[in-house]
Amino acid sequence: MLDFVSILAALVILGVVVTIHEFGHFIVGKLSGIAVTEFAVGMGPKIVSWKGKETRYSLRLLPLGGFCAFVGEDEDNPDPRAMNNQPVWKRFLTVFAGPFLNFLLAFIMAVVLIASSAIPDPYSLKTVPMLYSVEESMPAGRAGLQAGDVILMVDGEAITSDDAGVETLRSRIMACADGEEITLTVERGGQQMDVSLAPEYSEEEGRLLIGIVFAAQYEEYNANIITAVPEAFELLGKTVVNTVAFLKDMISGLIRGAGIEEGSVAGVVGIVSSVSTDVQASFSGGFVMGVYSIMFWLLNISLSLGIMNLLPIPALDGGRLVFLTIEAIRRKPLNREKEAIVNLIGFALLILLMIVVTVSDVRGLLK
Repeated sequence: MLDFVSILAALVILGVVVTIHEFGHFIVGKLSGIAVTEFAVGMGPKIVSWKGKETRYSLRLLPLGGFCAFVGEDEDNPDPRAMNNQPVWKRFLTVFAGPFLNFLLAFIMAVVLIASSAIPDPYSLKTVPMLYSVEESMPAGRAGLQAGDVILMVDGEAITSDDAGVETLRSRIMACADGEEITLTVERGGQQMDVSLAPEYSEEEGRLLIGIVFAAQYEEYNANIITAVPEAFELLGKTVVNTVAFLKDMISGLIRGAGIEEGSVAGVVGIVSSVSTDVQASFSGGFVMGVYSIMFWLLNISLSLGIMNLLPIPALDGGRLVFLTIEAIRRKPLNREKEAIVNLIGFALLILLMIVVTVSDVRGLLK
């Protein structure tokens, strides 16, 4: 069972990521001379609020978000410090600053985690000739092989402990004649032993099998605080590319009517559930492990928020940047009312998507 502290930690992580995002808008807007009416941490009813020189600051009940309200953001306003009265480049930088700070936070977390060897390289996944599982009714199970066994040789030929070794073993299995046995040399608990078995043909798979699933491993980063910088850039770059590719495939599926695969996308409920579970388990392994877990989720959620907000969807930062780019090309402002209507429609669609994803999250938890 999740305890209150781990759930609260998950909510705080979400709150920090969103607050960092809104602070990016706030600080660049202020530096650009745009008036801010309110900067809020959290959503819902106010817990505490105070008035600065021109901006109201508030802490709200639900630690799930926040906002930065600018003067004249979505309507014409005669105030010279209104957002829509500023040059396009100032508004562009102000809008872009939110996702940028999310990327910056993710980058800092990545550098620290990589330099601390706290995370493996997520793009170094390789299959190794170690058994992850063994099907008891298949030749490997009947021959006595067990999960955790490491295959060292096949028919006296040594195989490498990597993808190439796995492929060598697979090729040997598929090259067997009907009823032909192969001999595997395996290591278990520091001891070596030979096991003979005959692969069986699977009608379902259309090939010879022995009934094993190989384990997969990630390579560990070997970096210090200096060499971790390029590694972090590479990690974030690959993640952005893969995330965009995933979103493209998901949207294509929605257009074809395929729907969203359950568990492929998580909303607030799913994120809080995953984060709180992981944080609780990590702290049970020690304080340092718990801190690494928090940093890991700050990295992932902040990066995801930065990517999502740059999508060219009305009501998101990416949609606003598209409008600003069009305005810069036309050299005259767009119709504010029409732009506000488009943003409102986009916001309504986002709320609908959030509801669908939240329902999916709850169904997953109930299962």
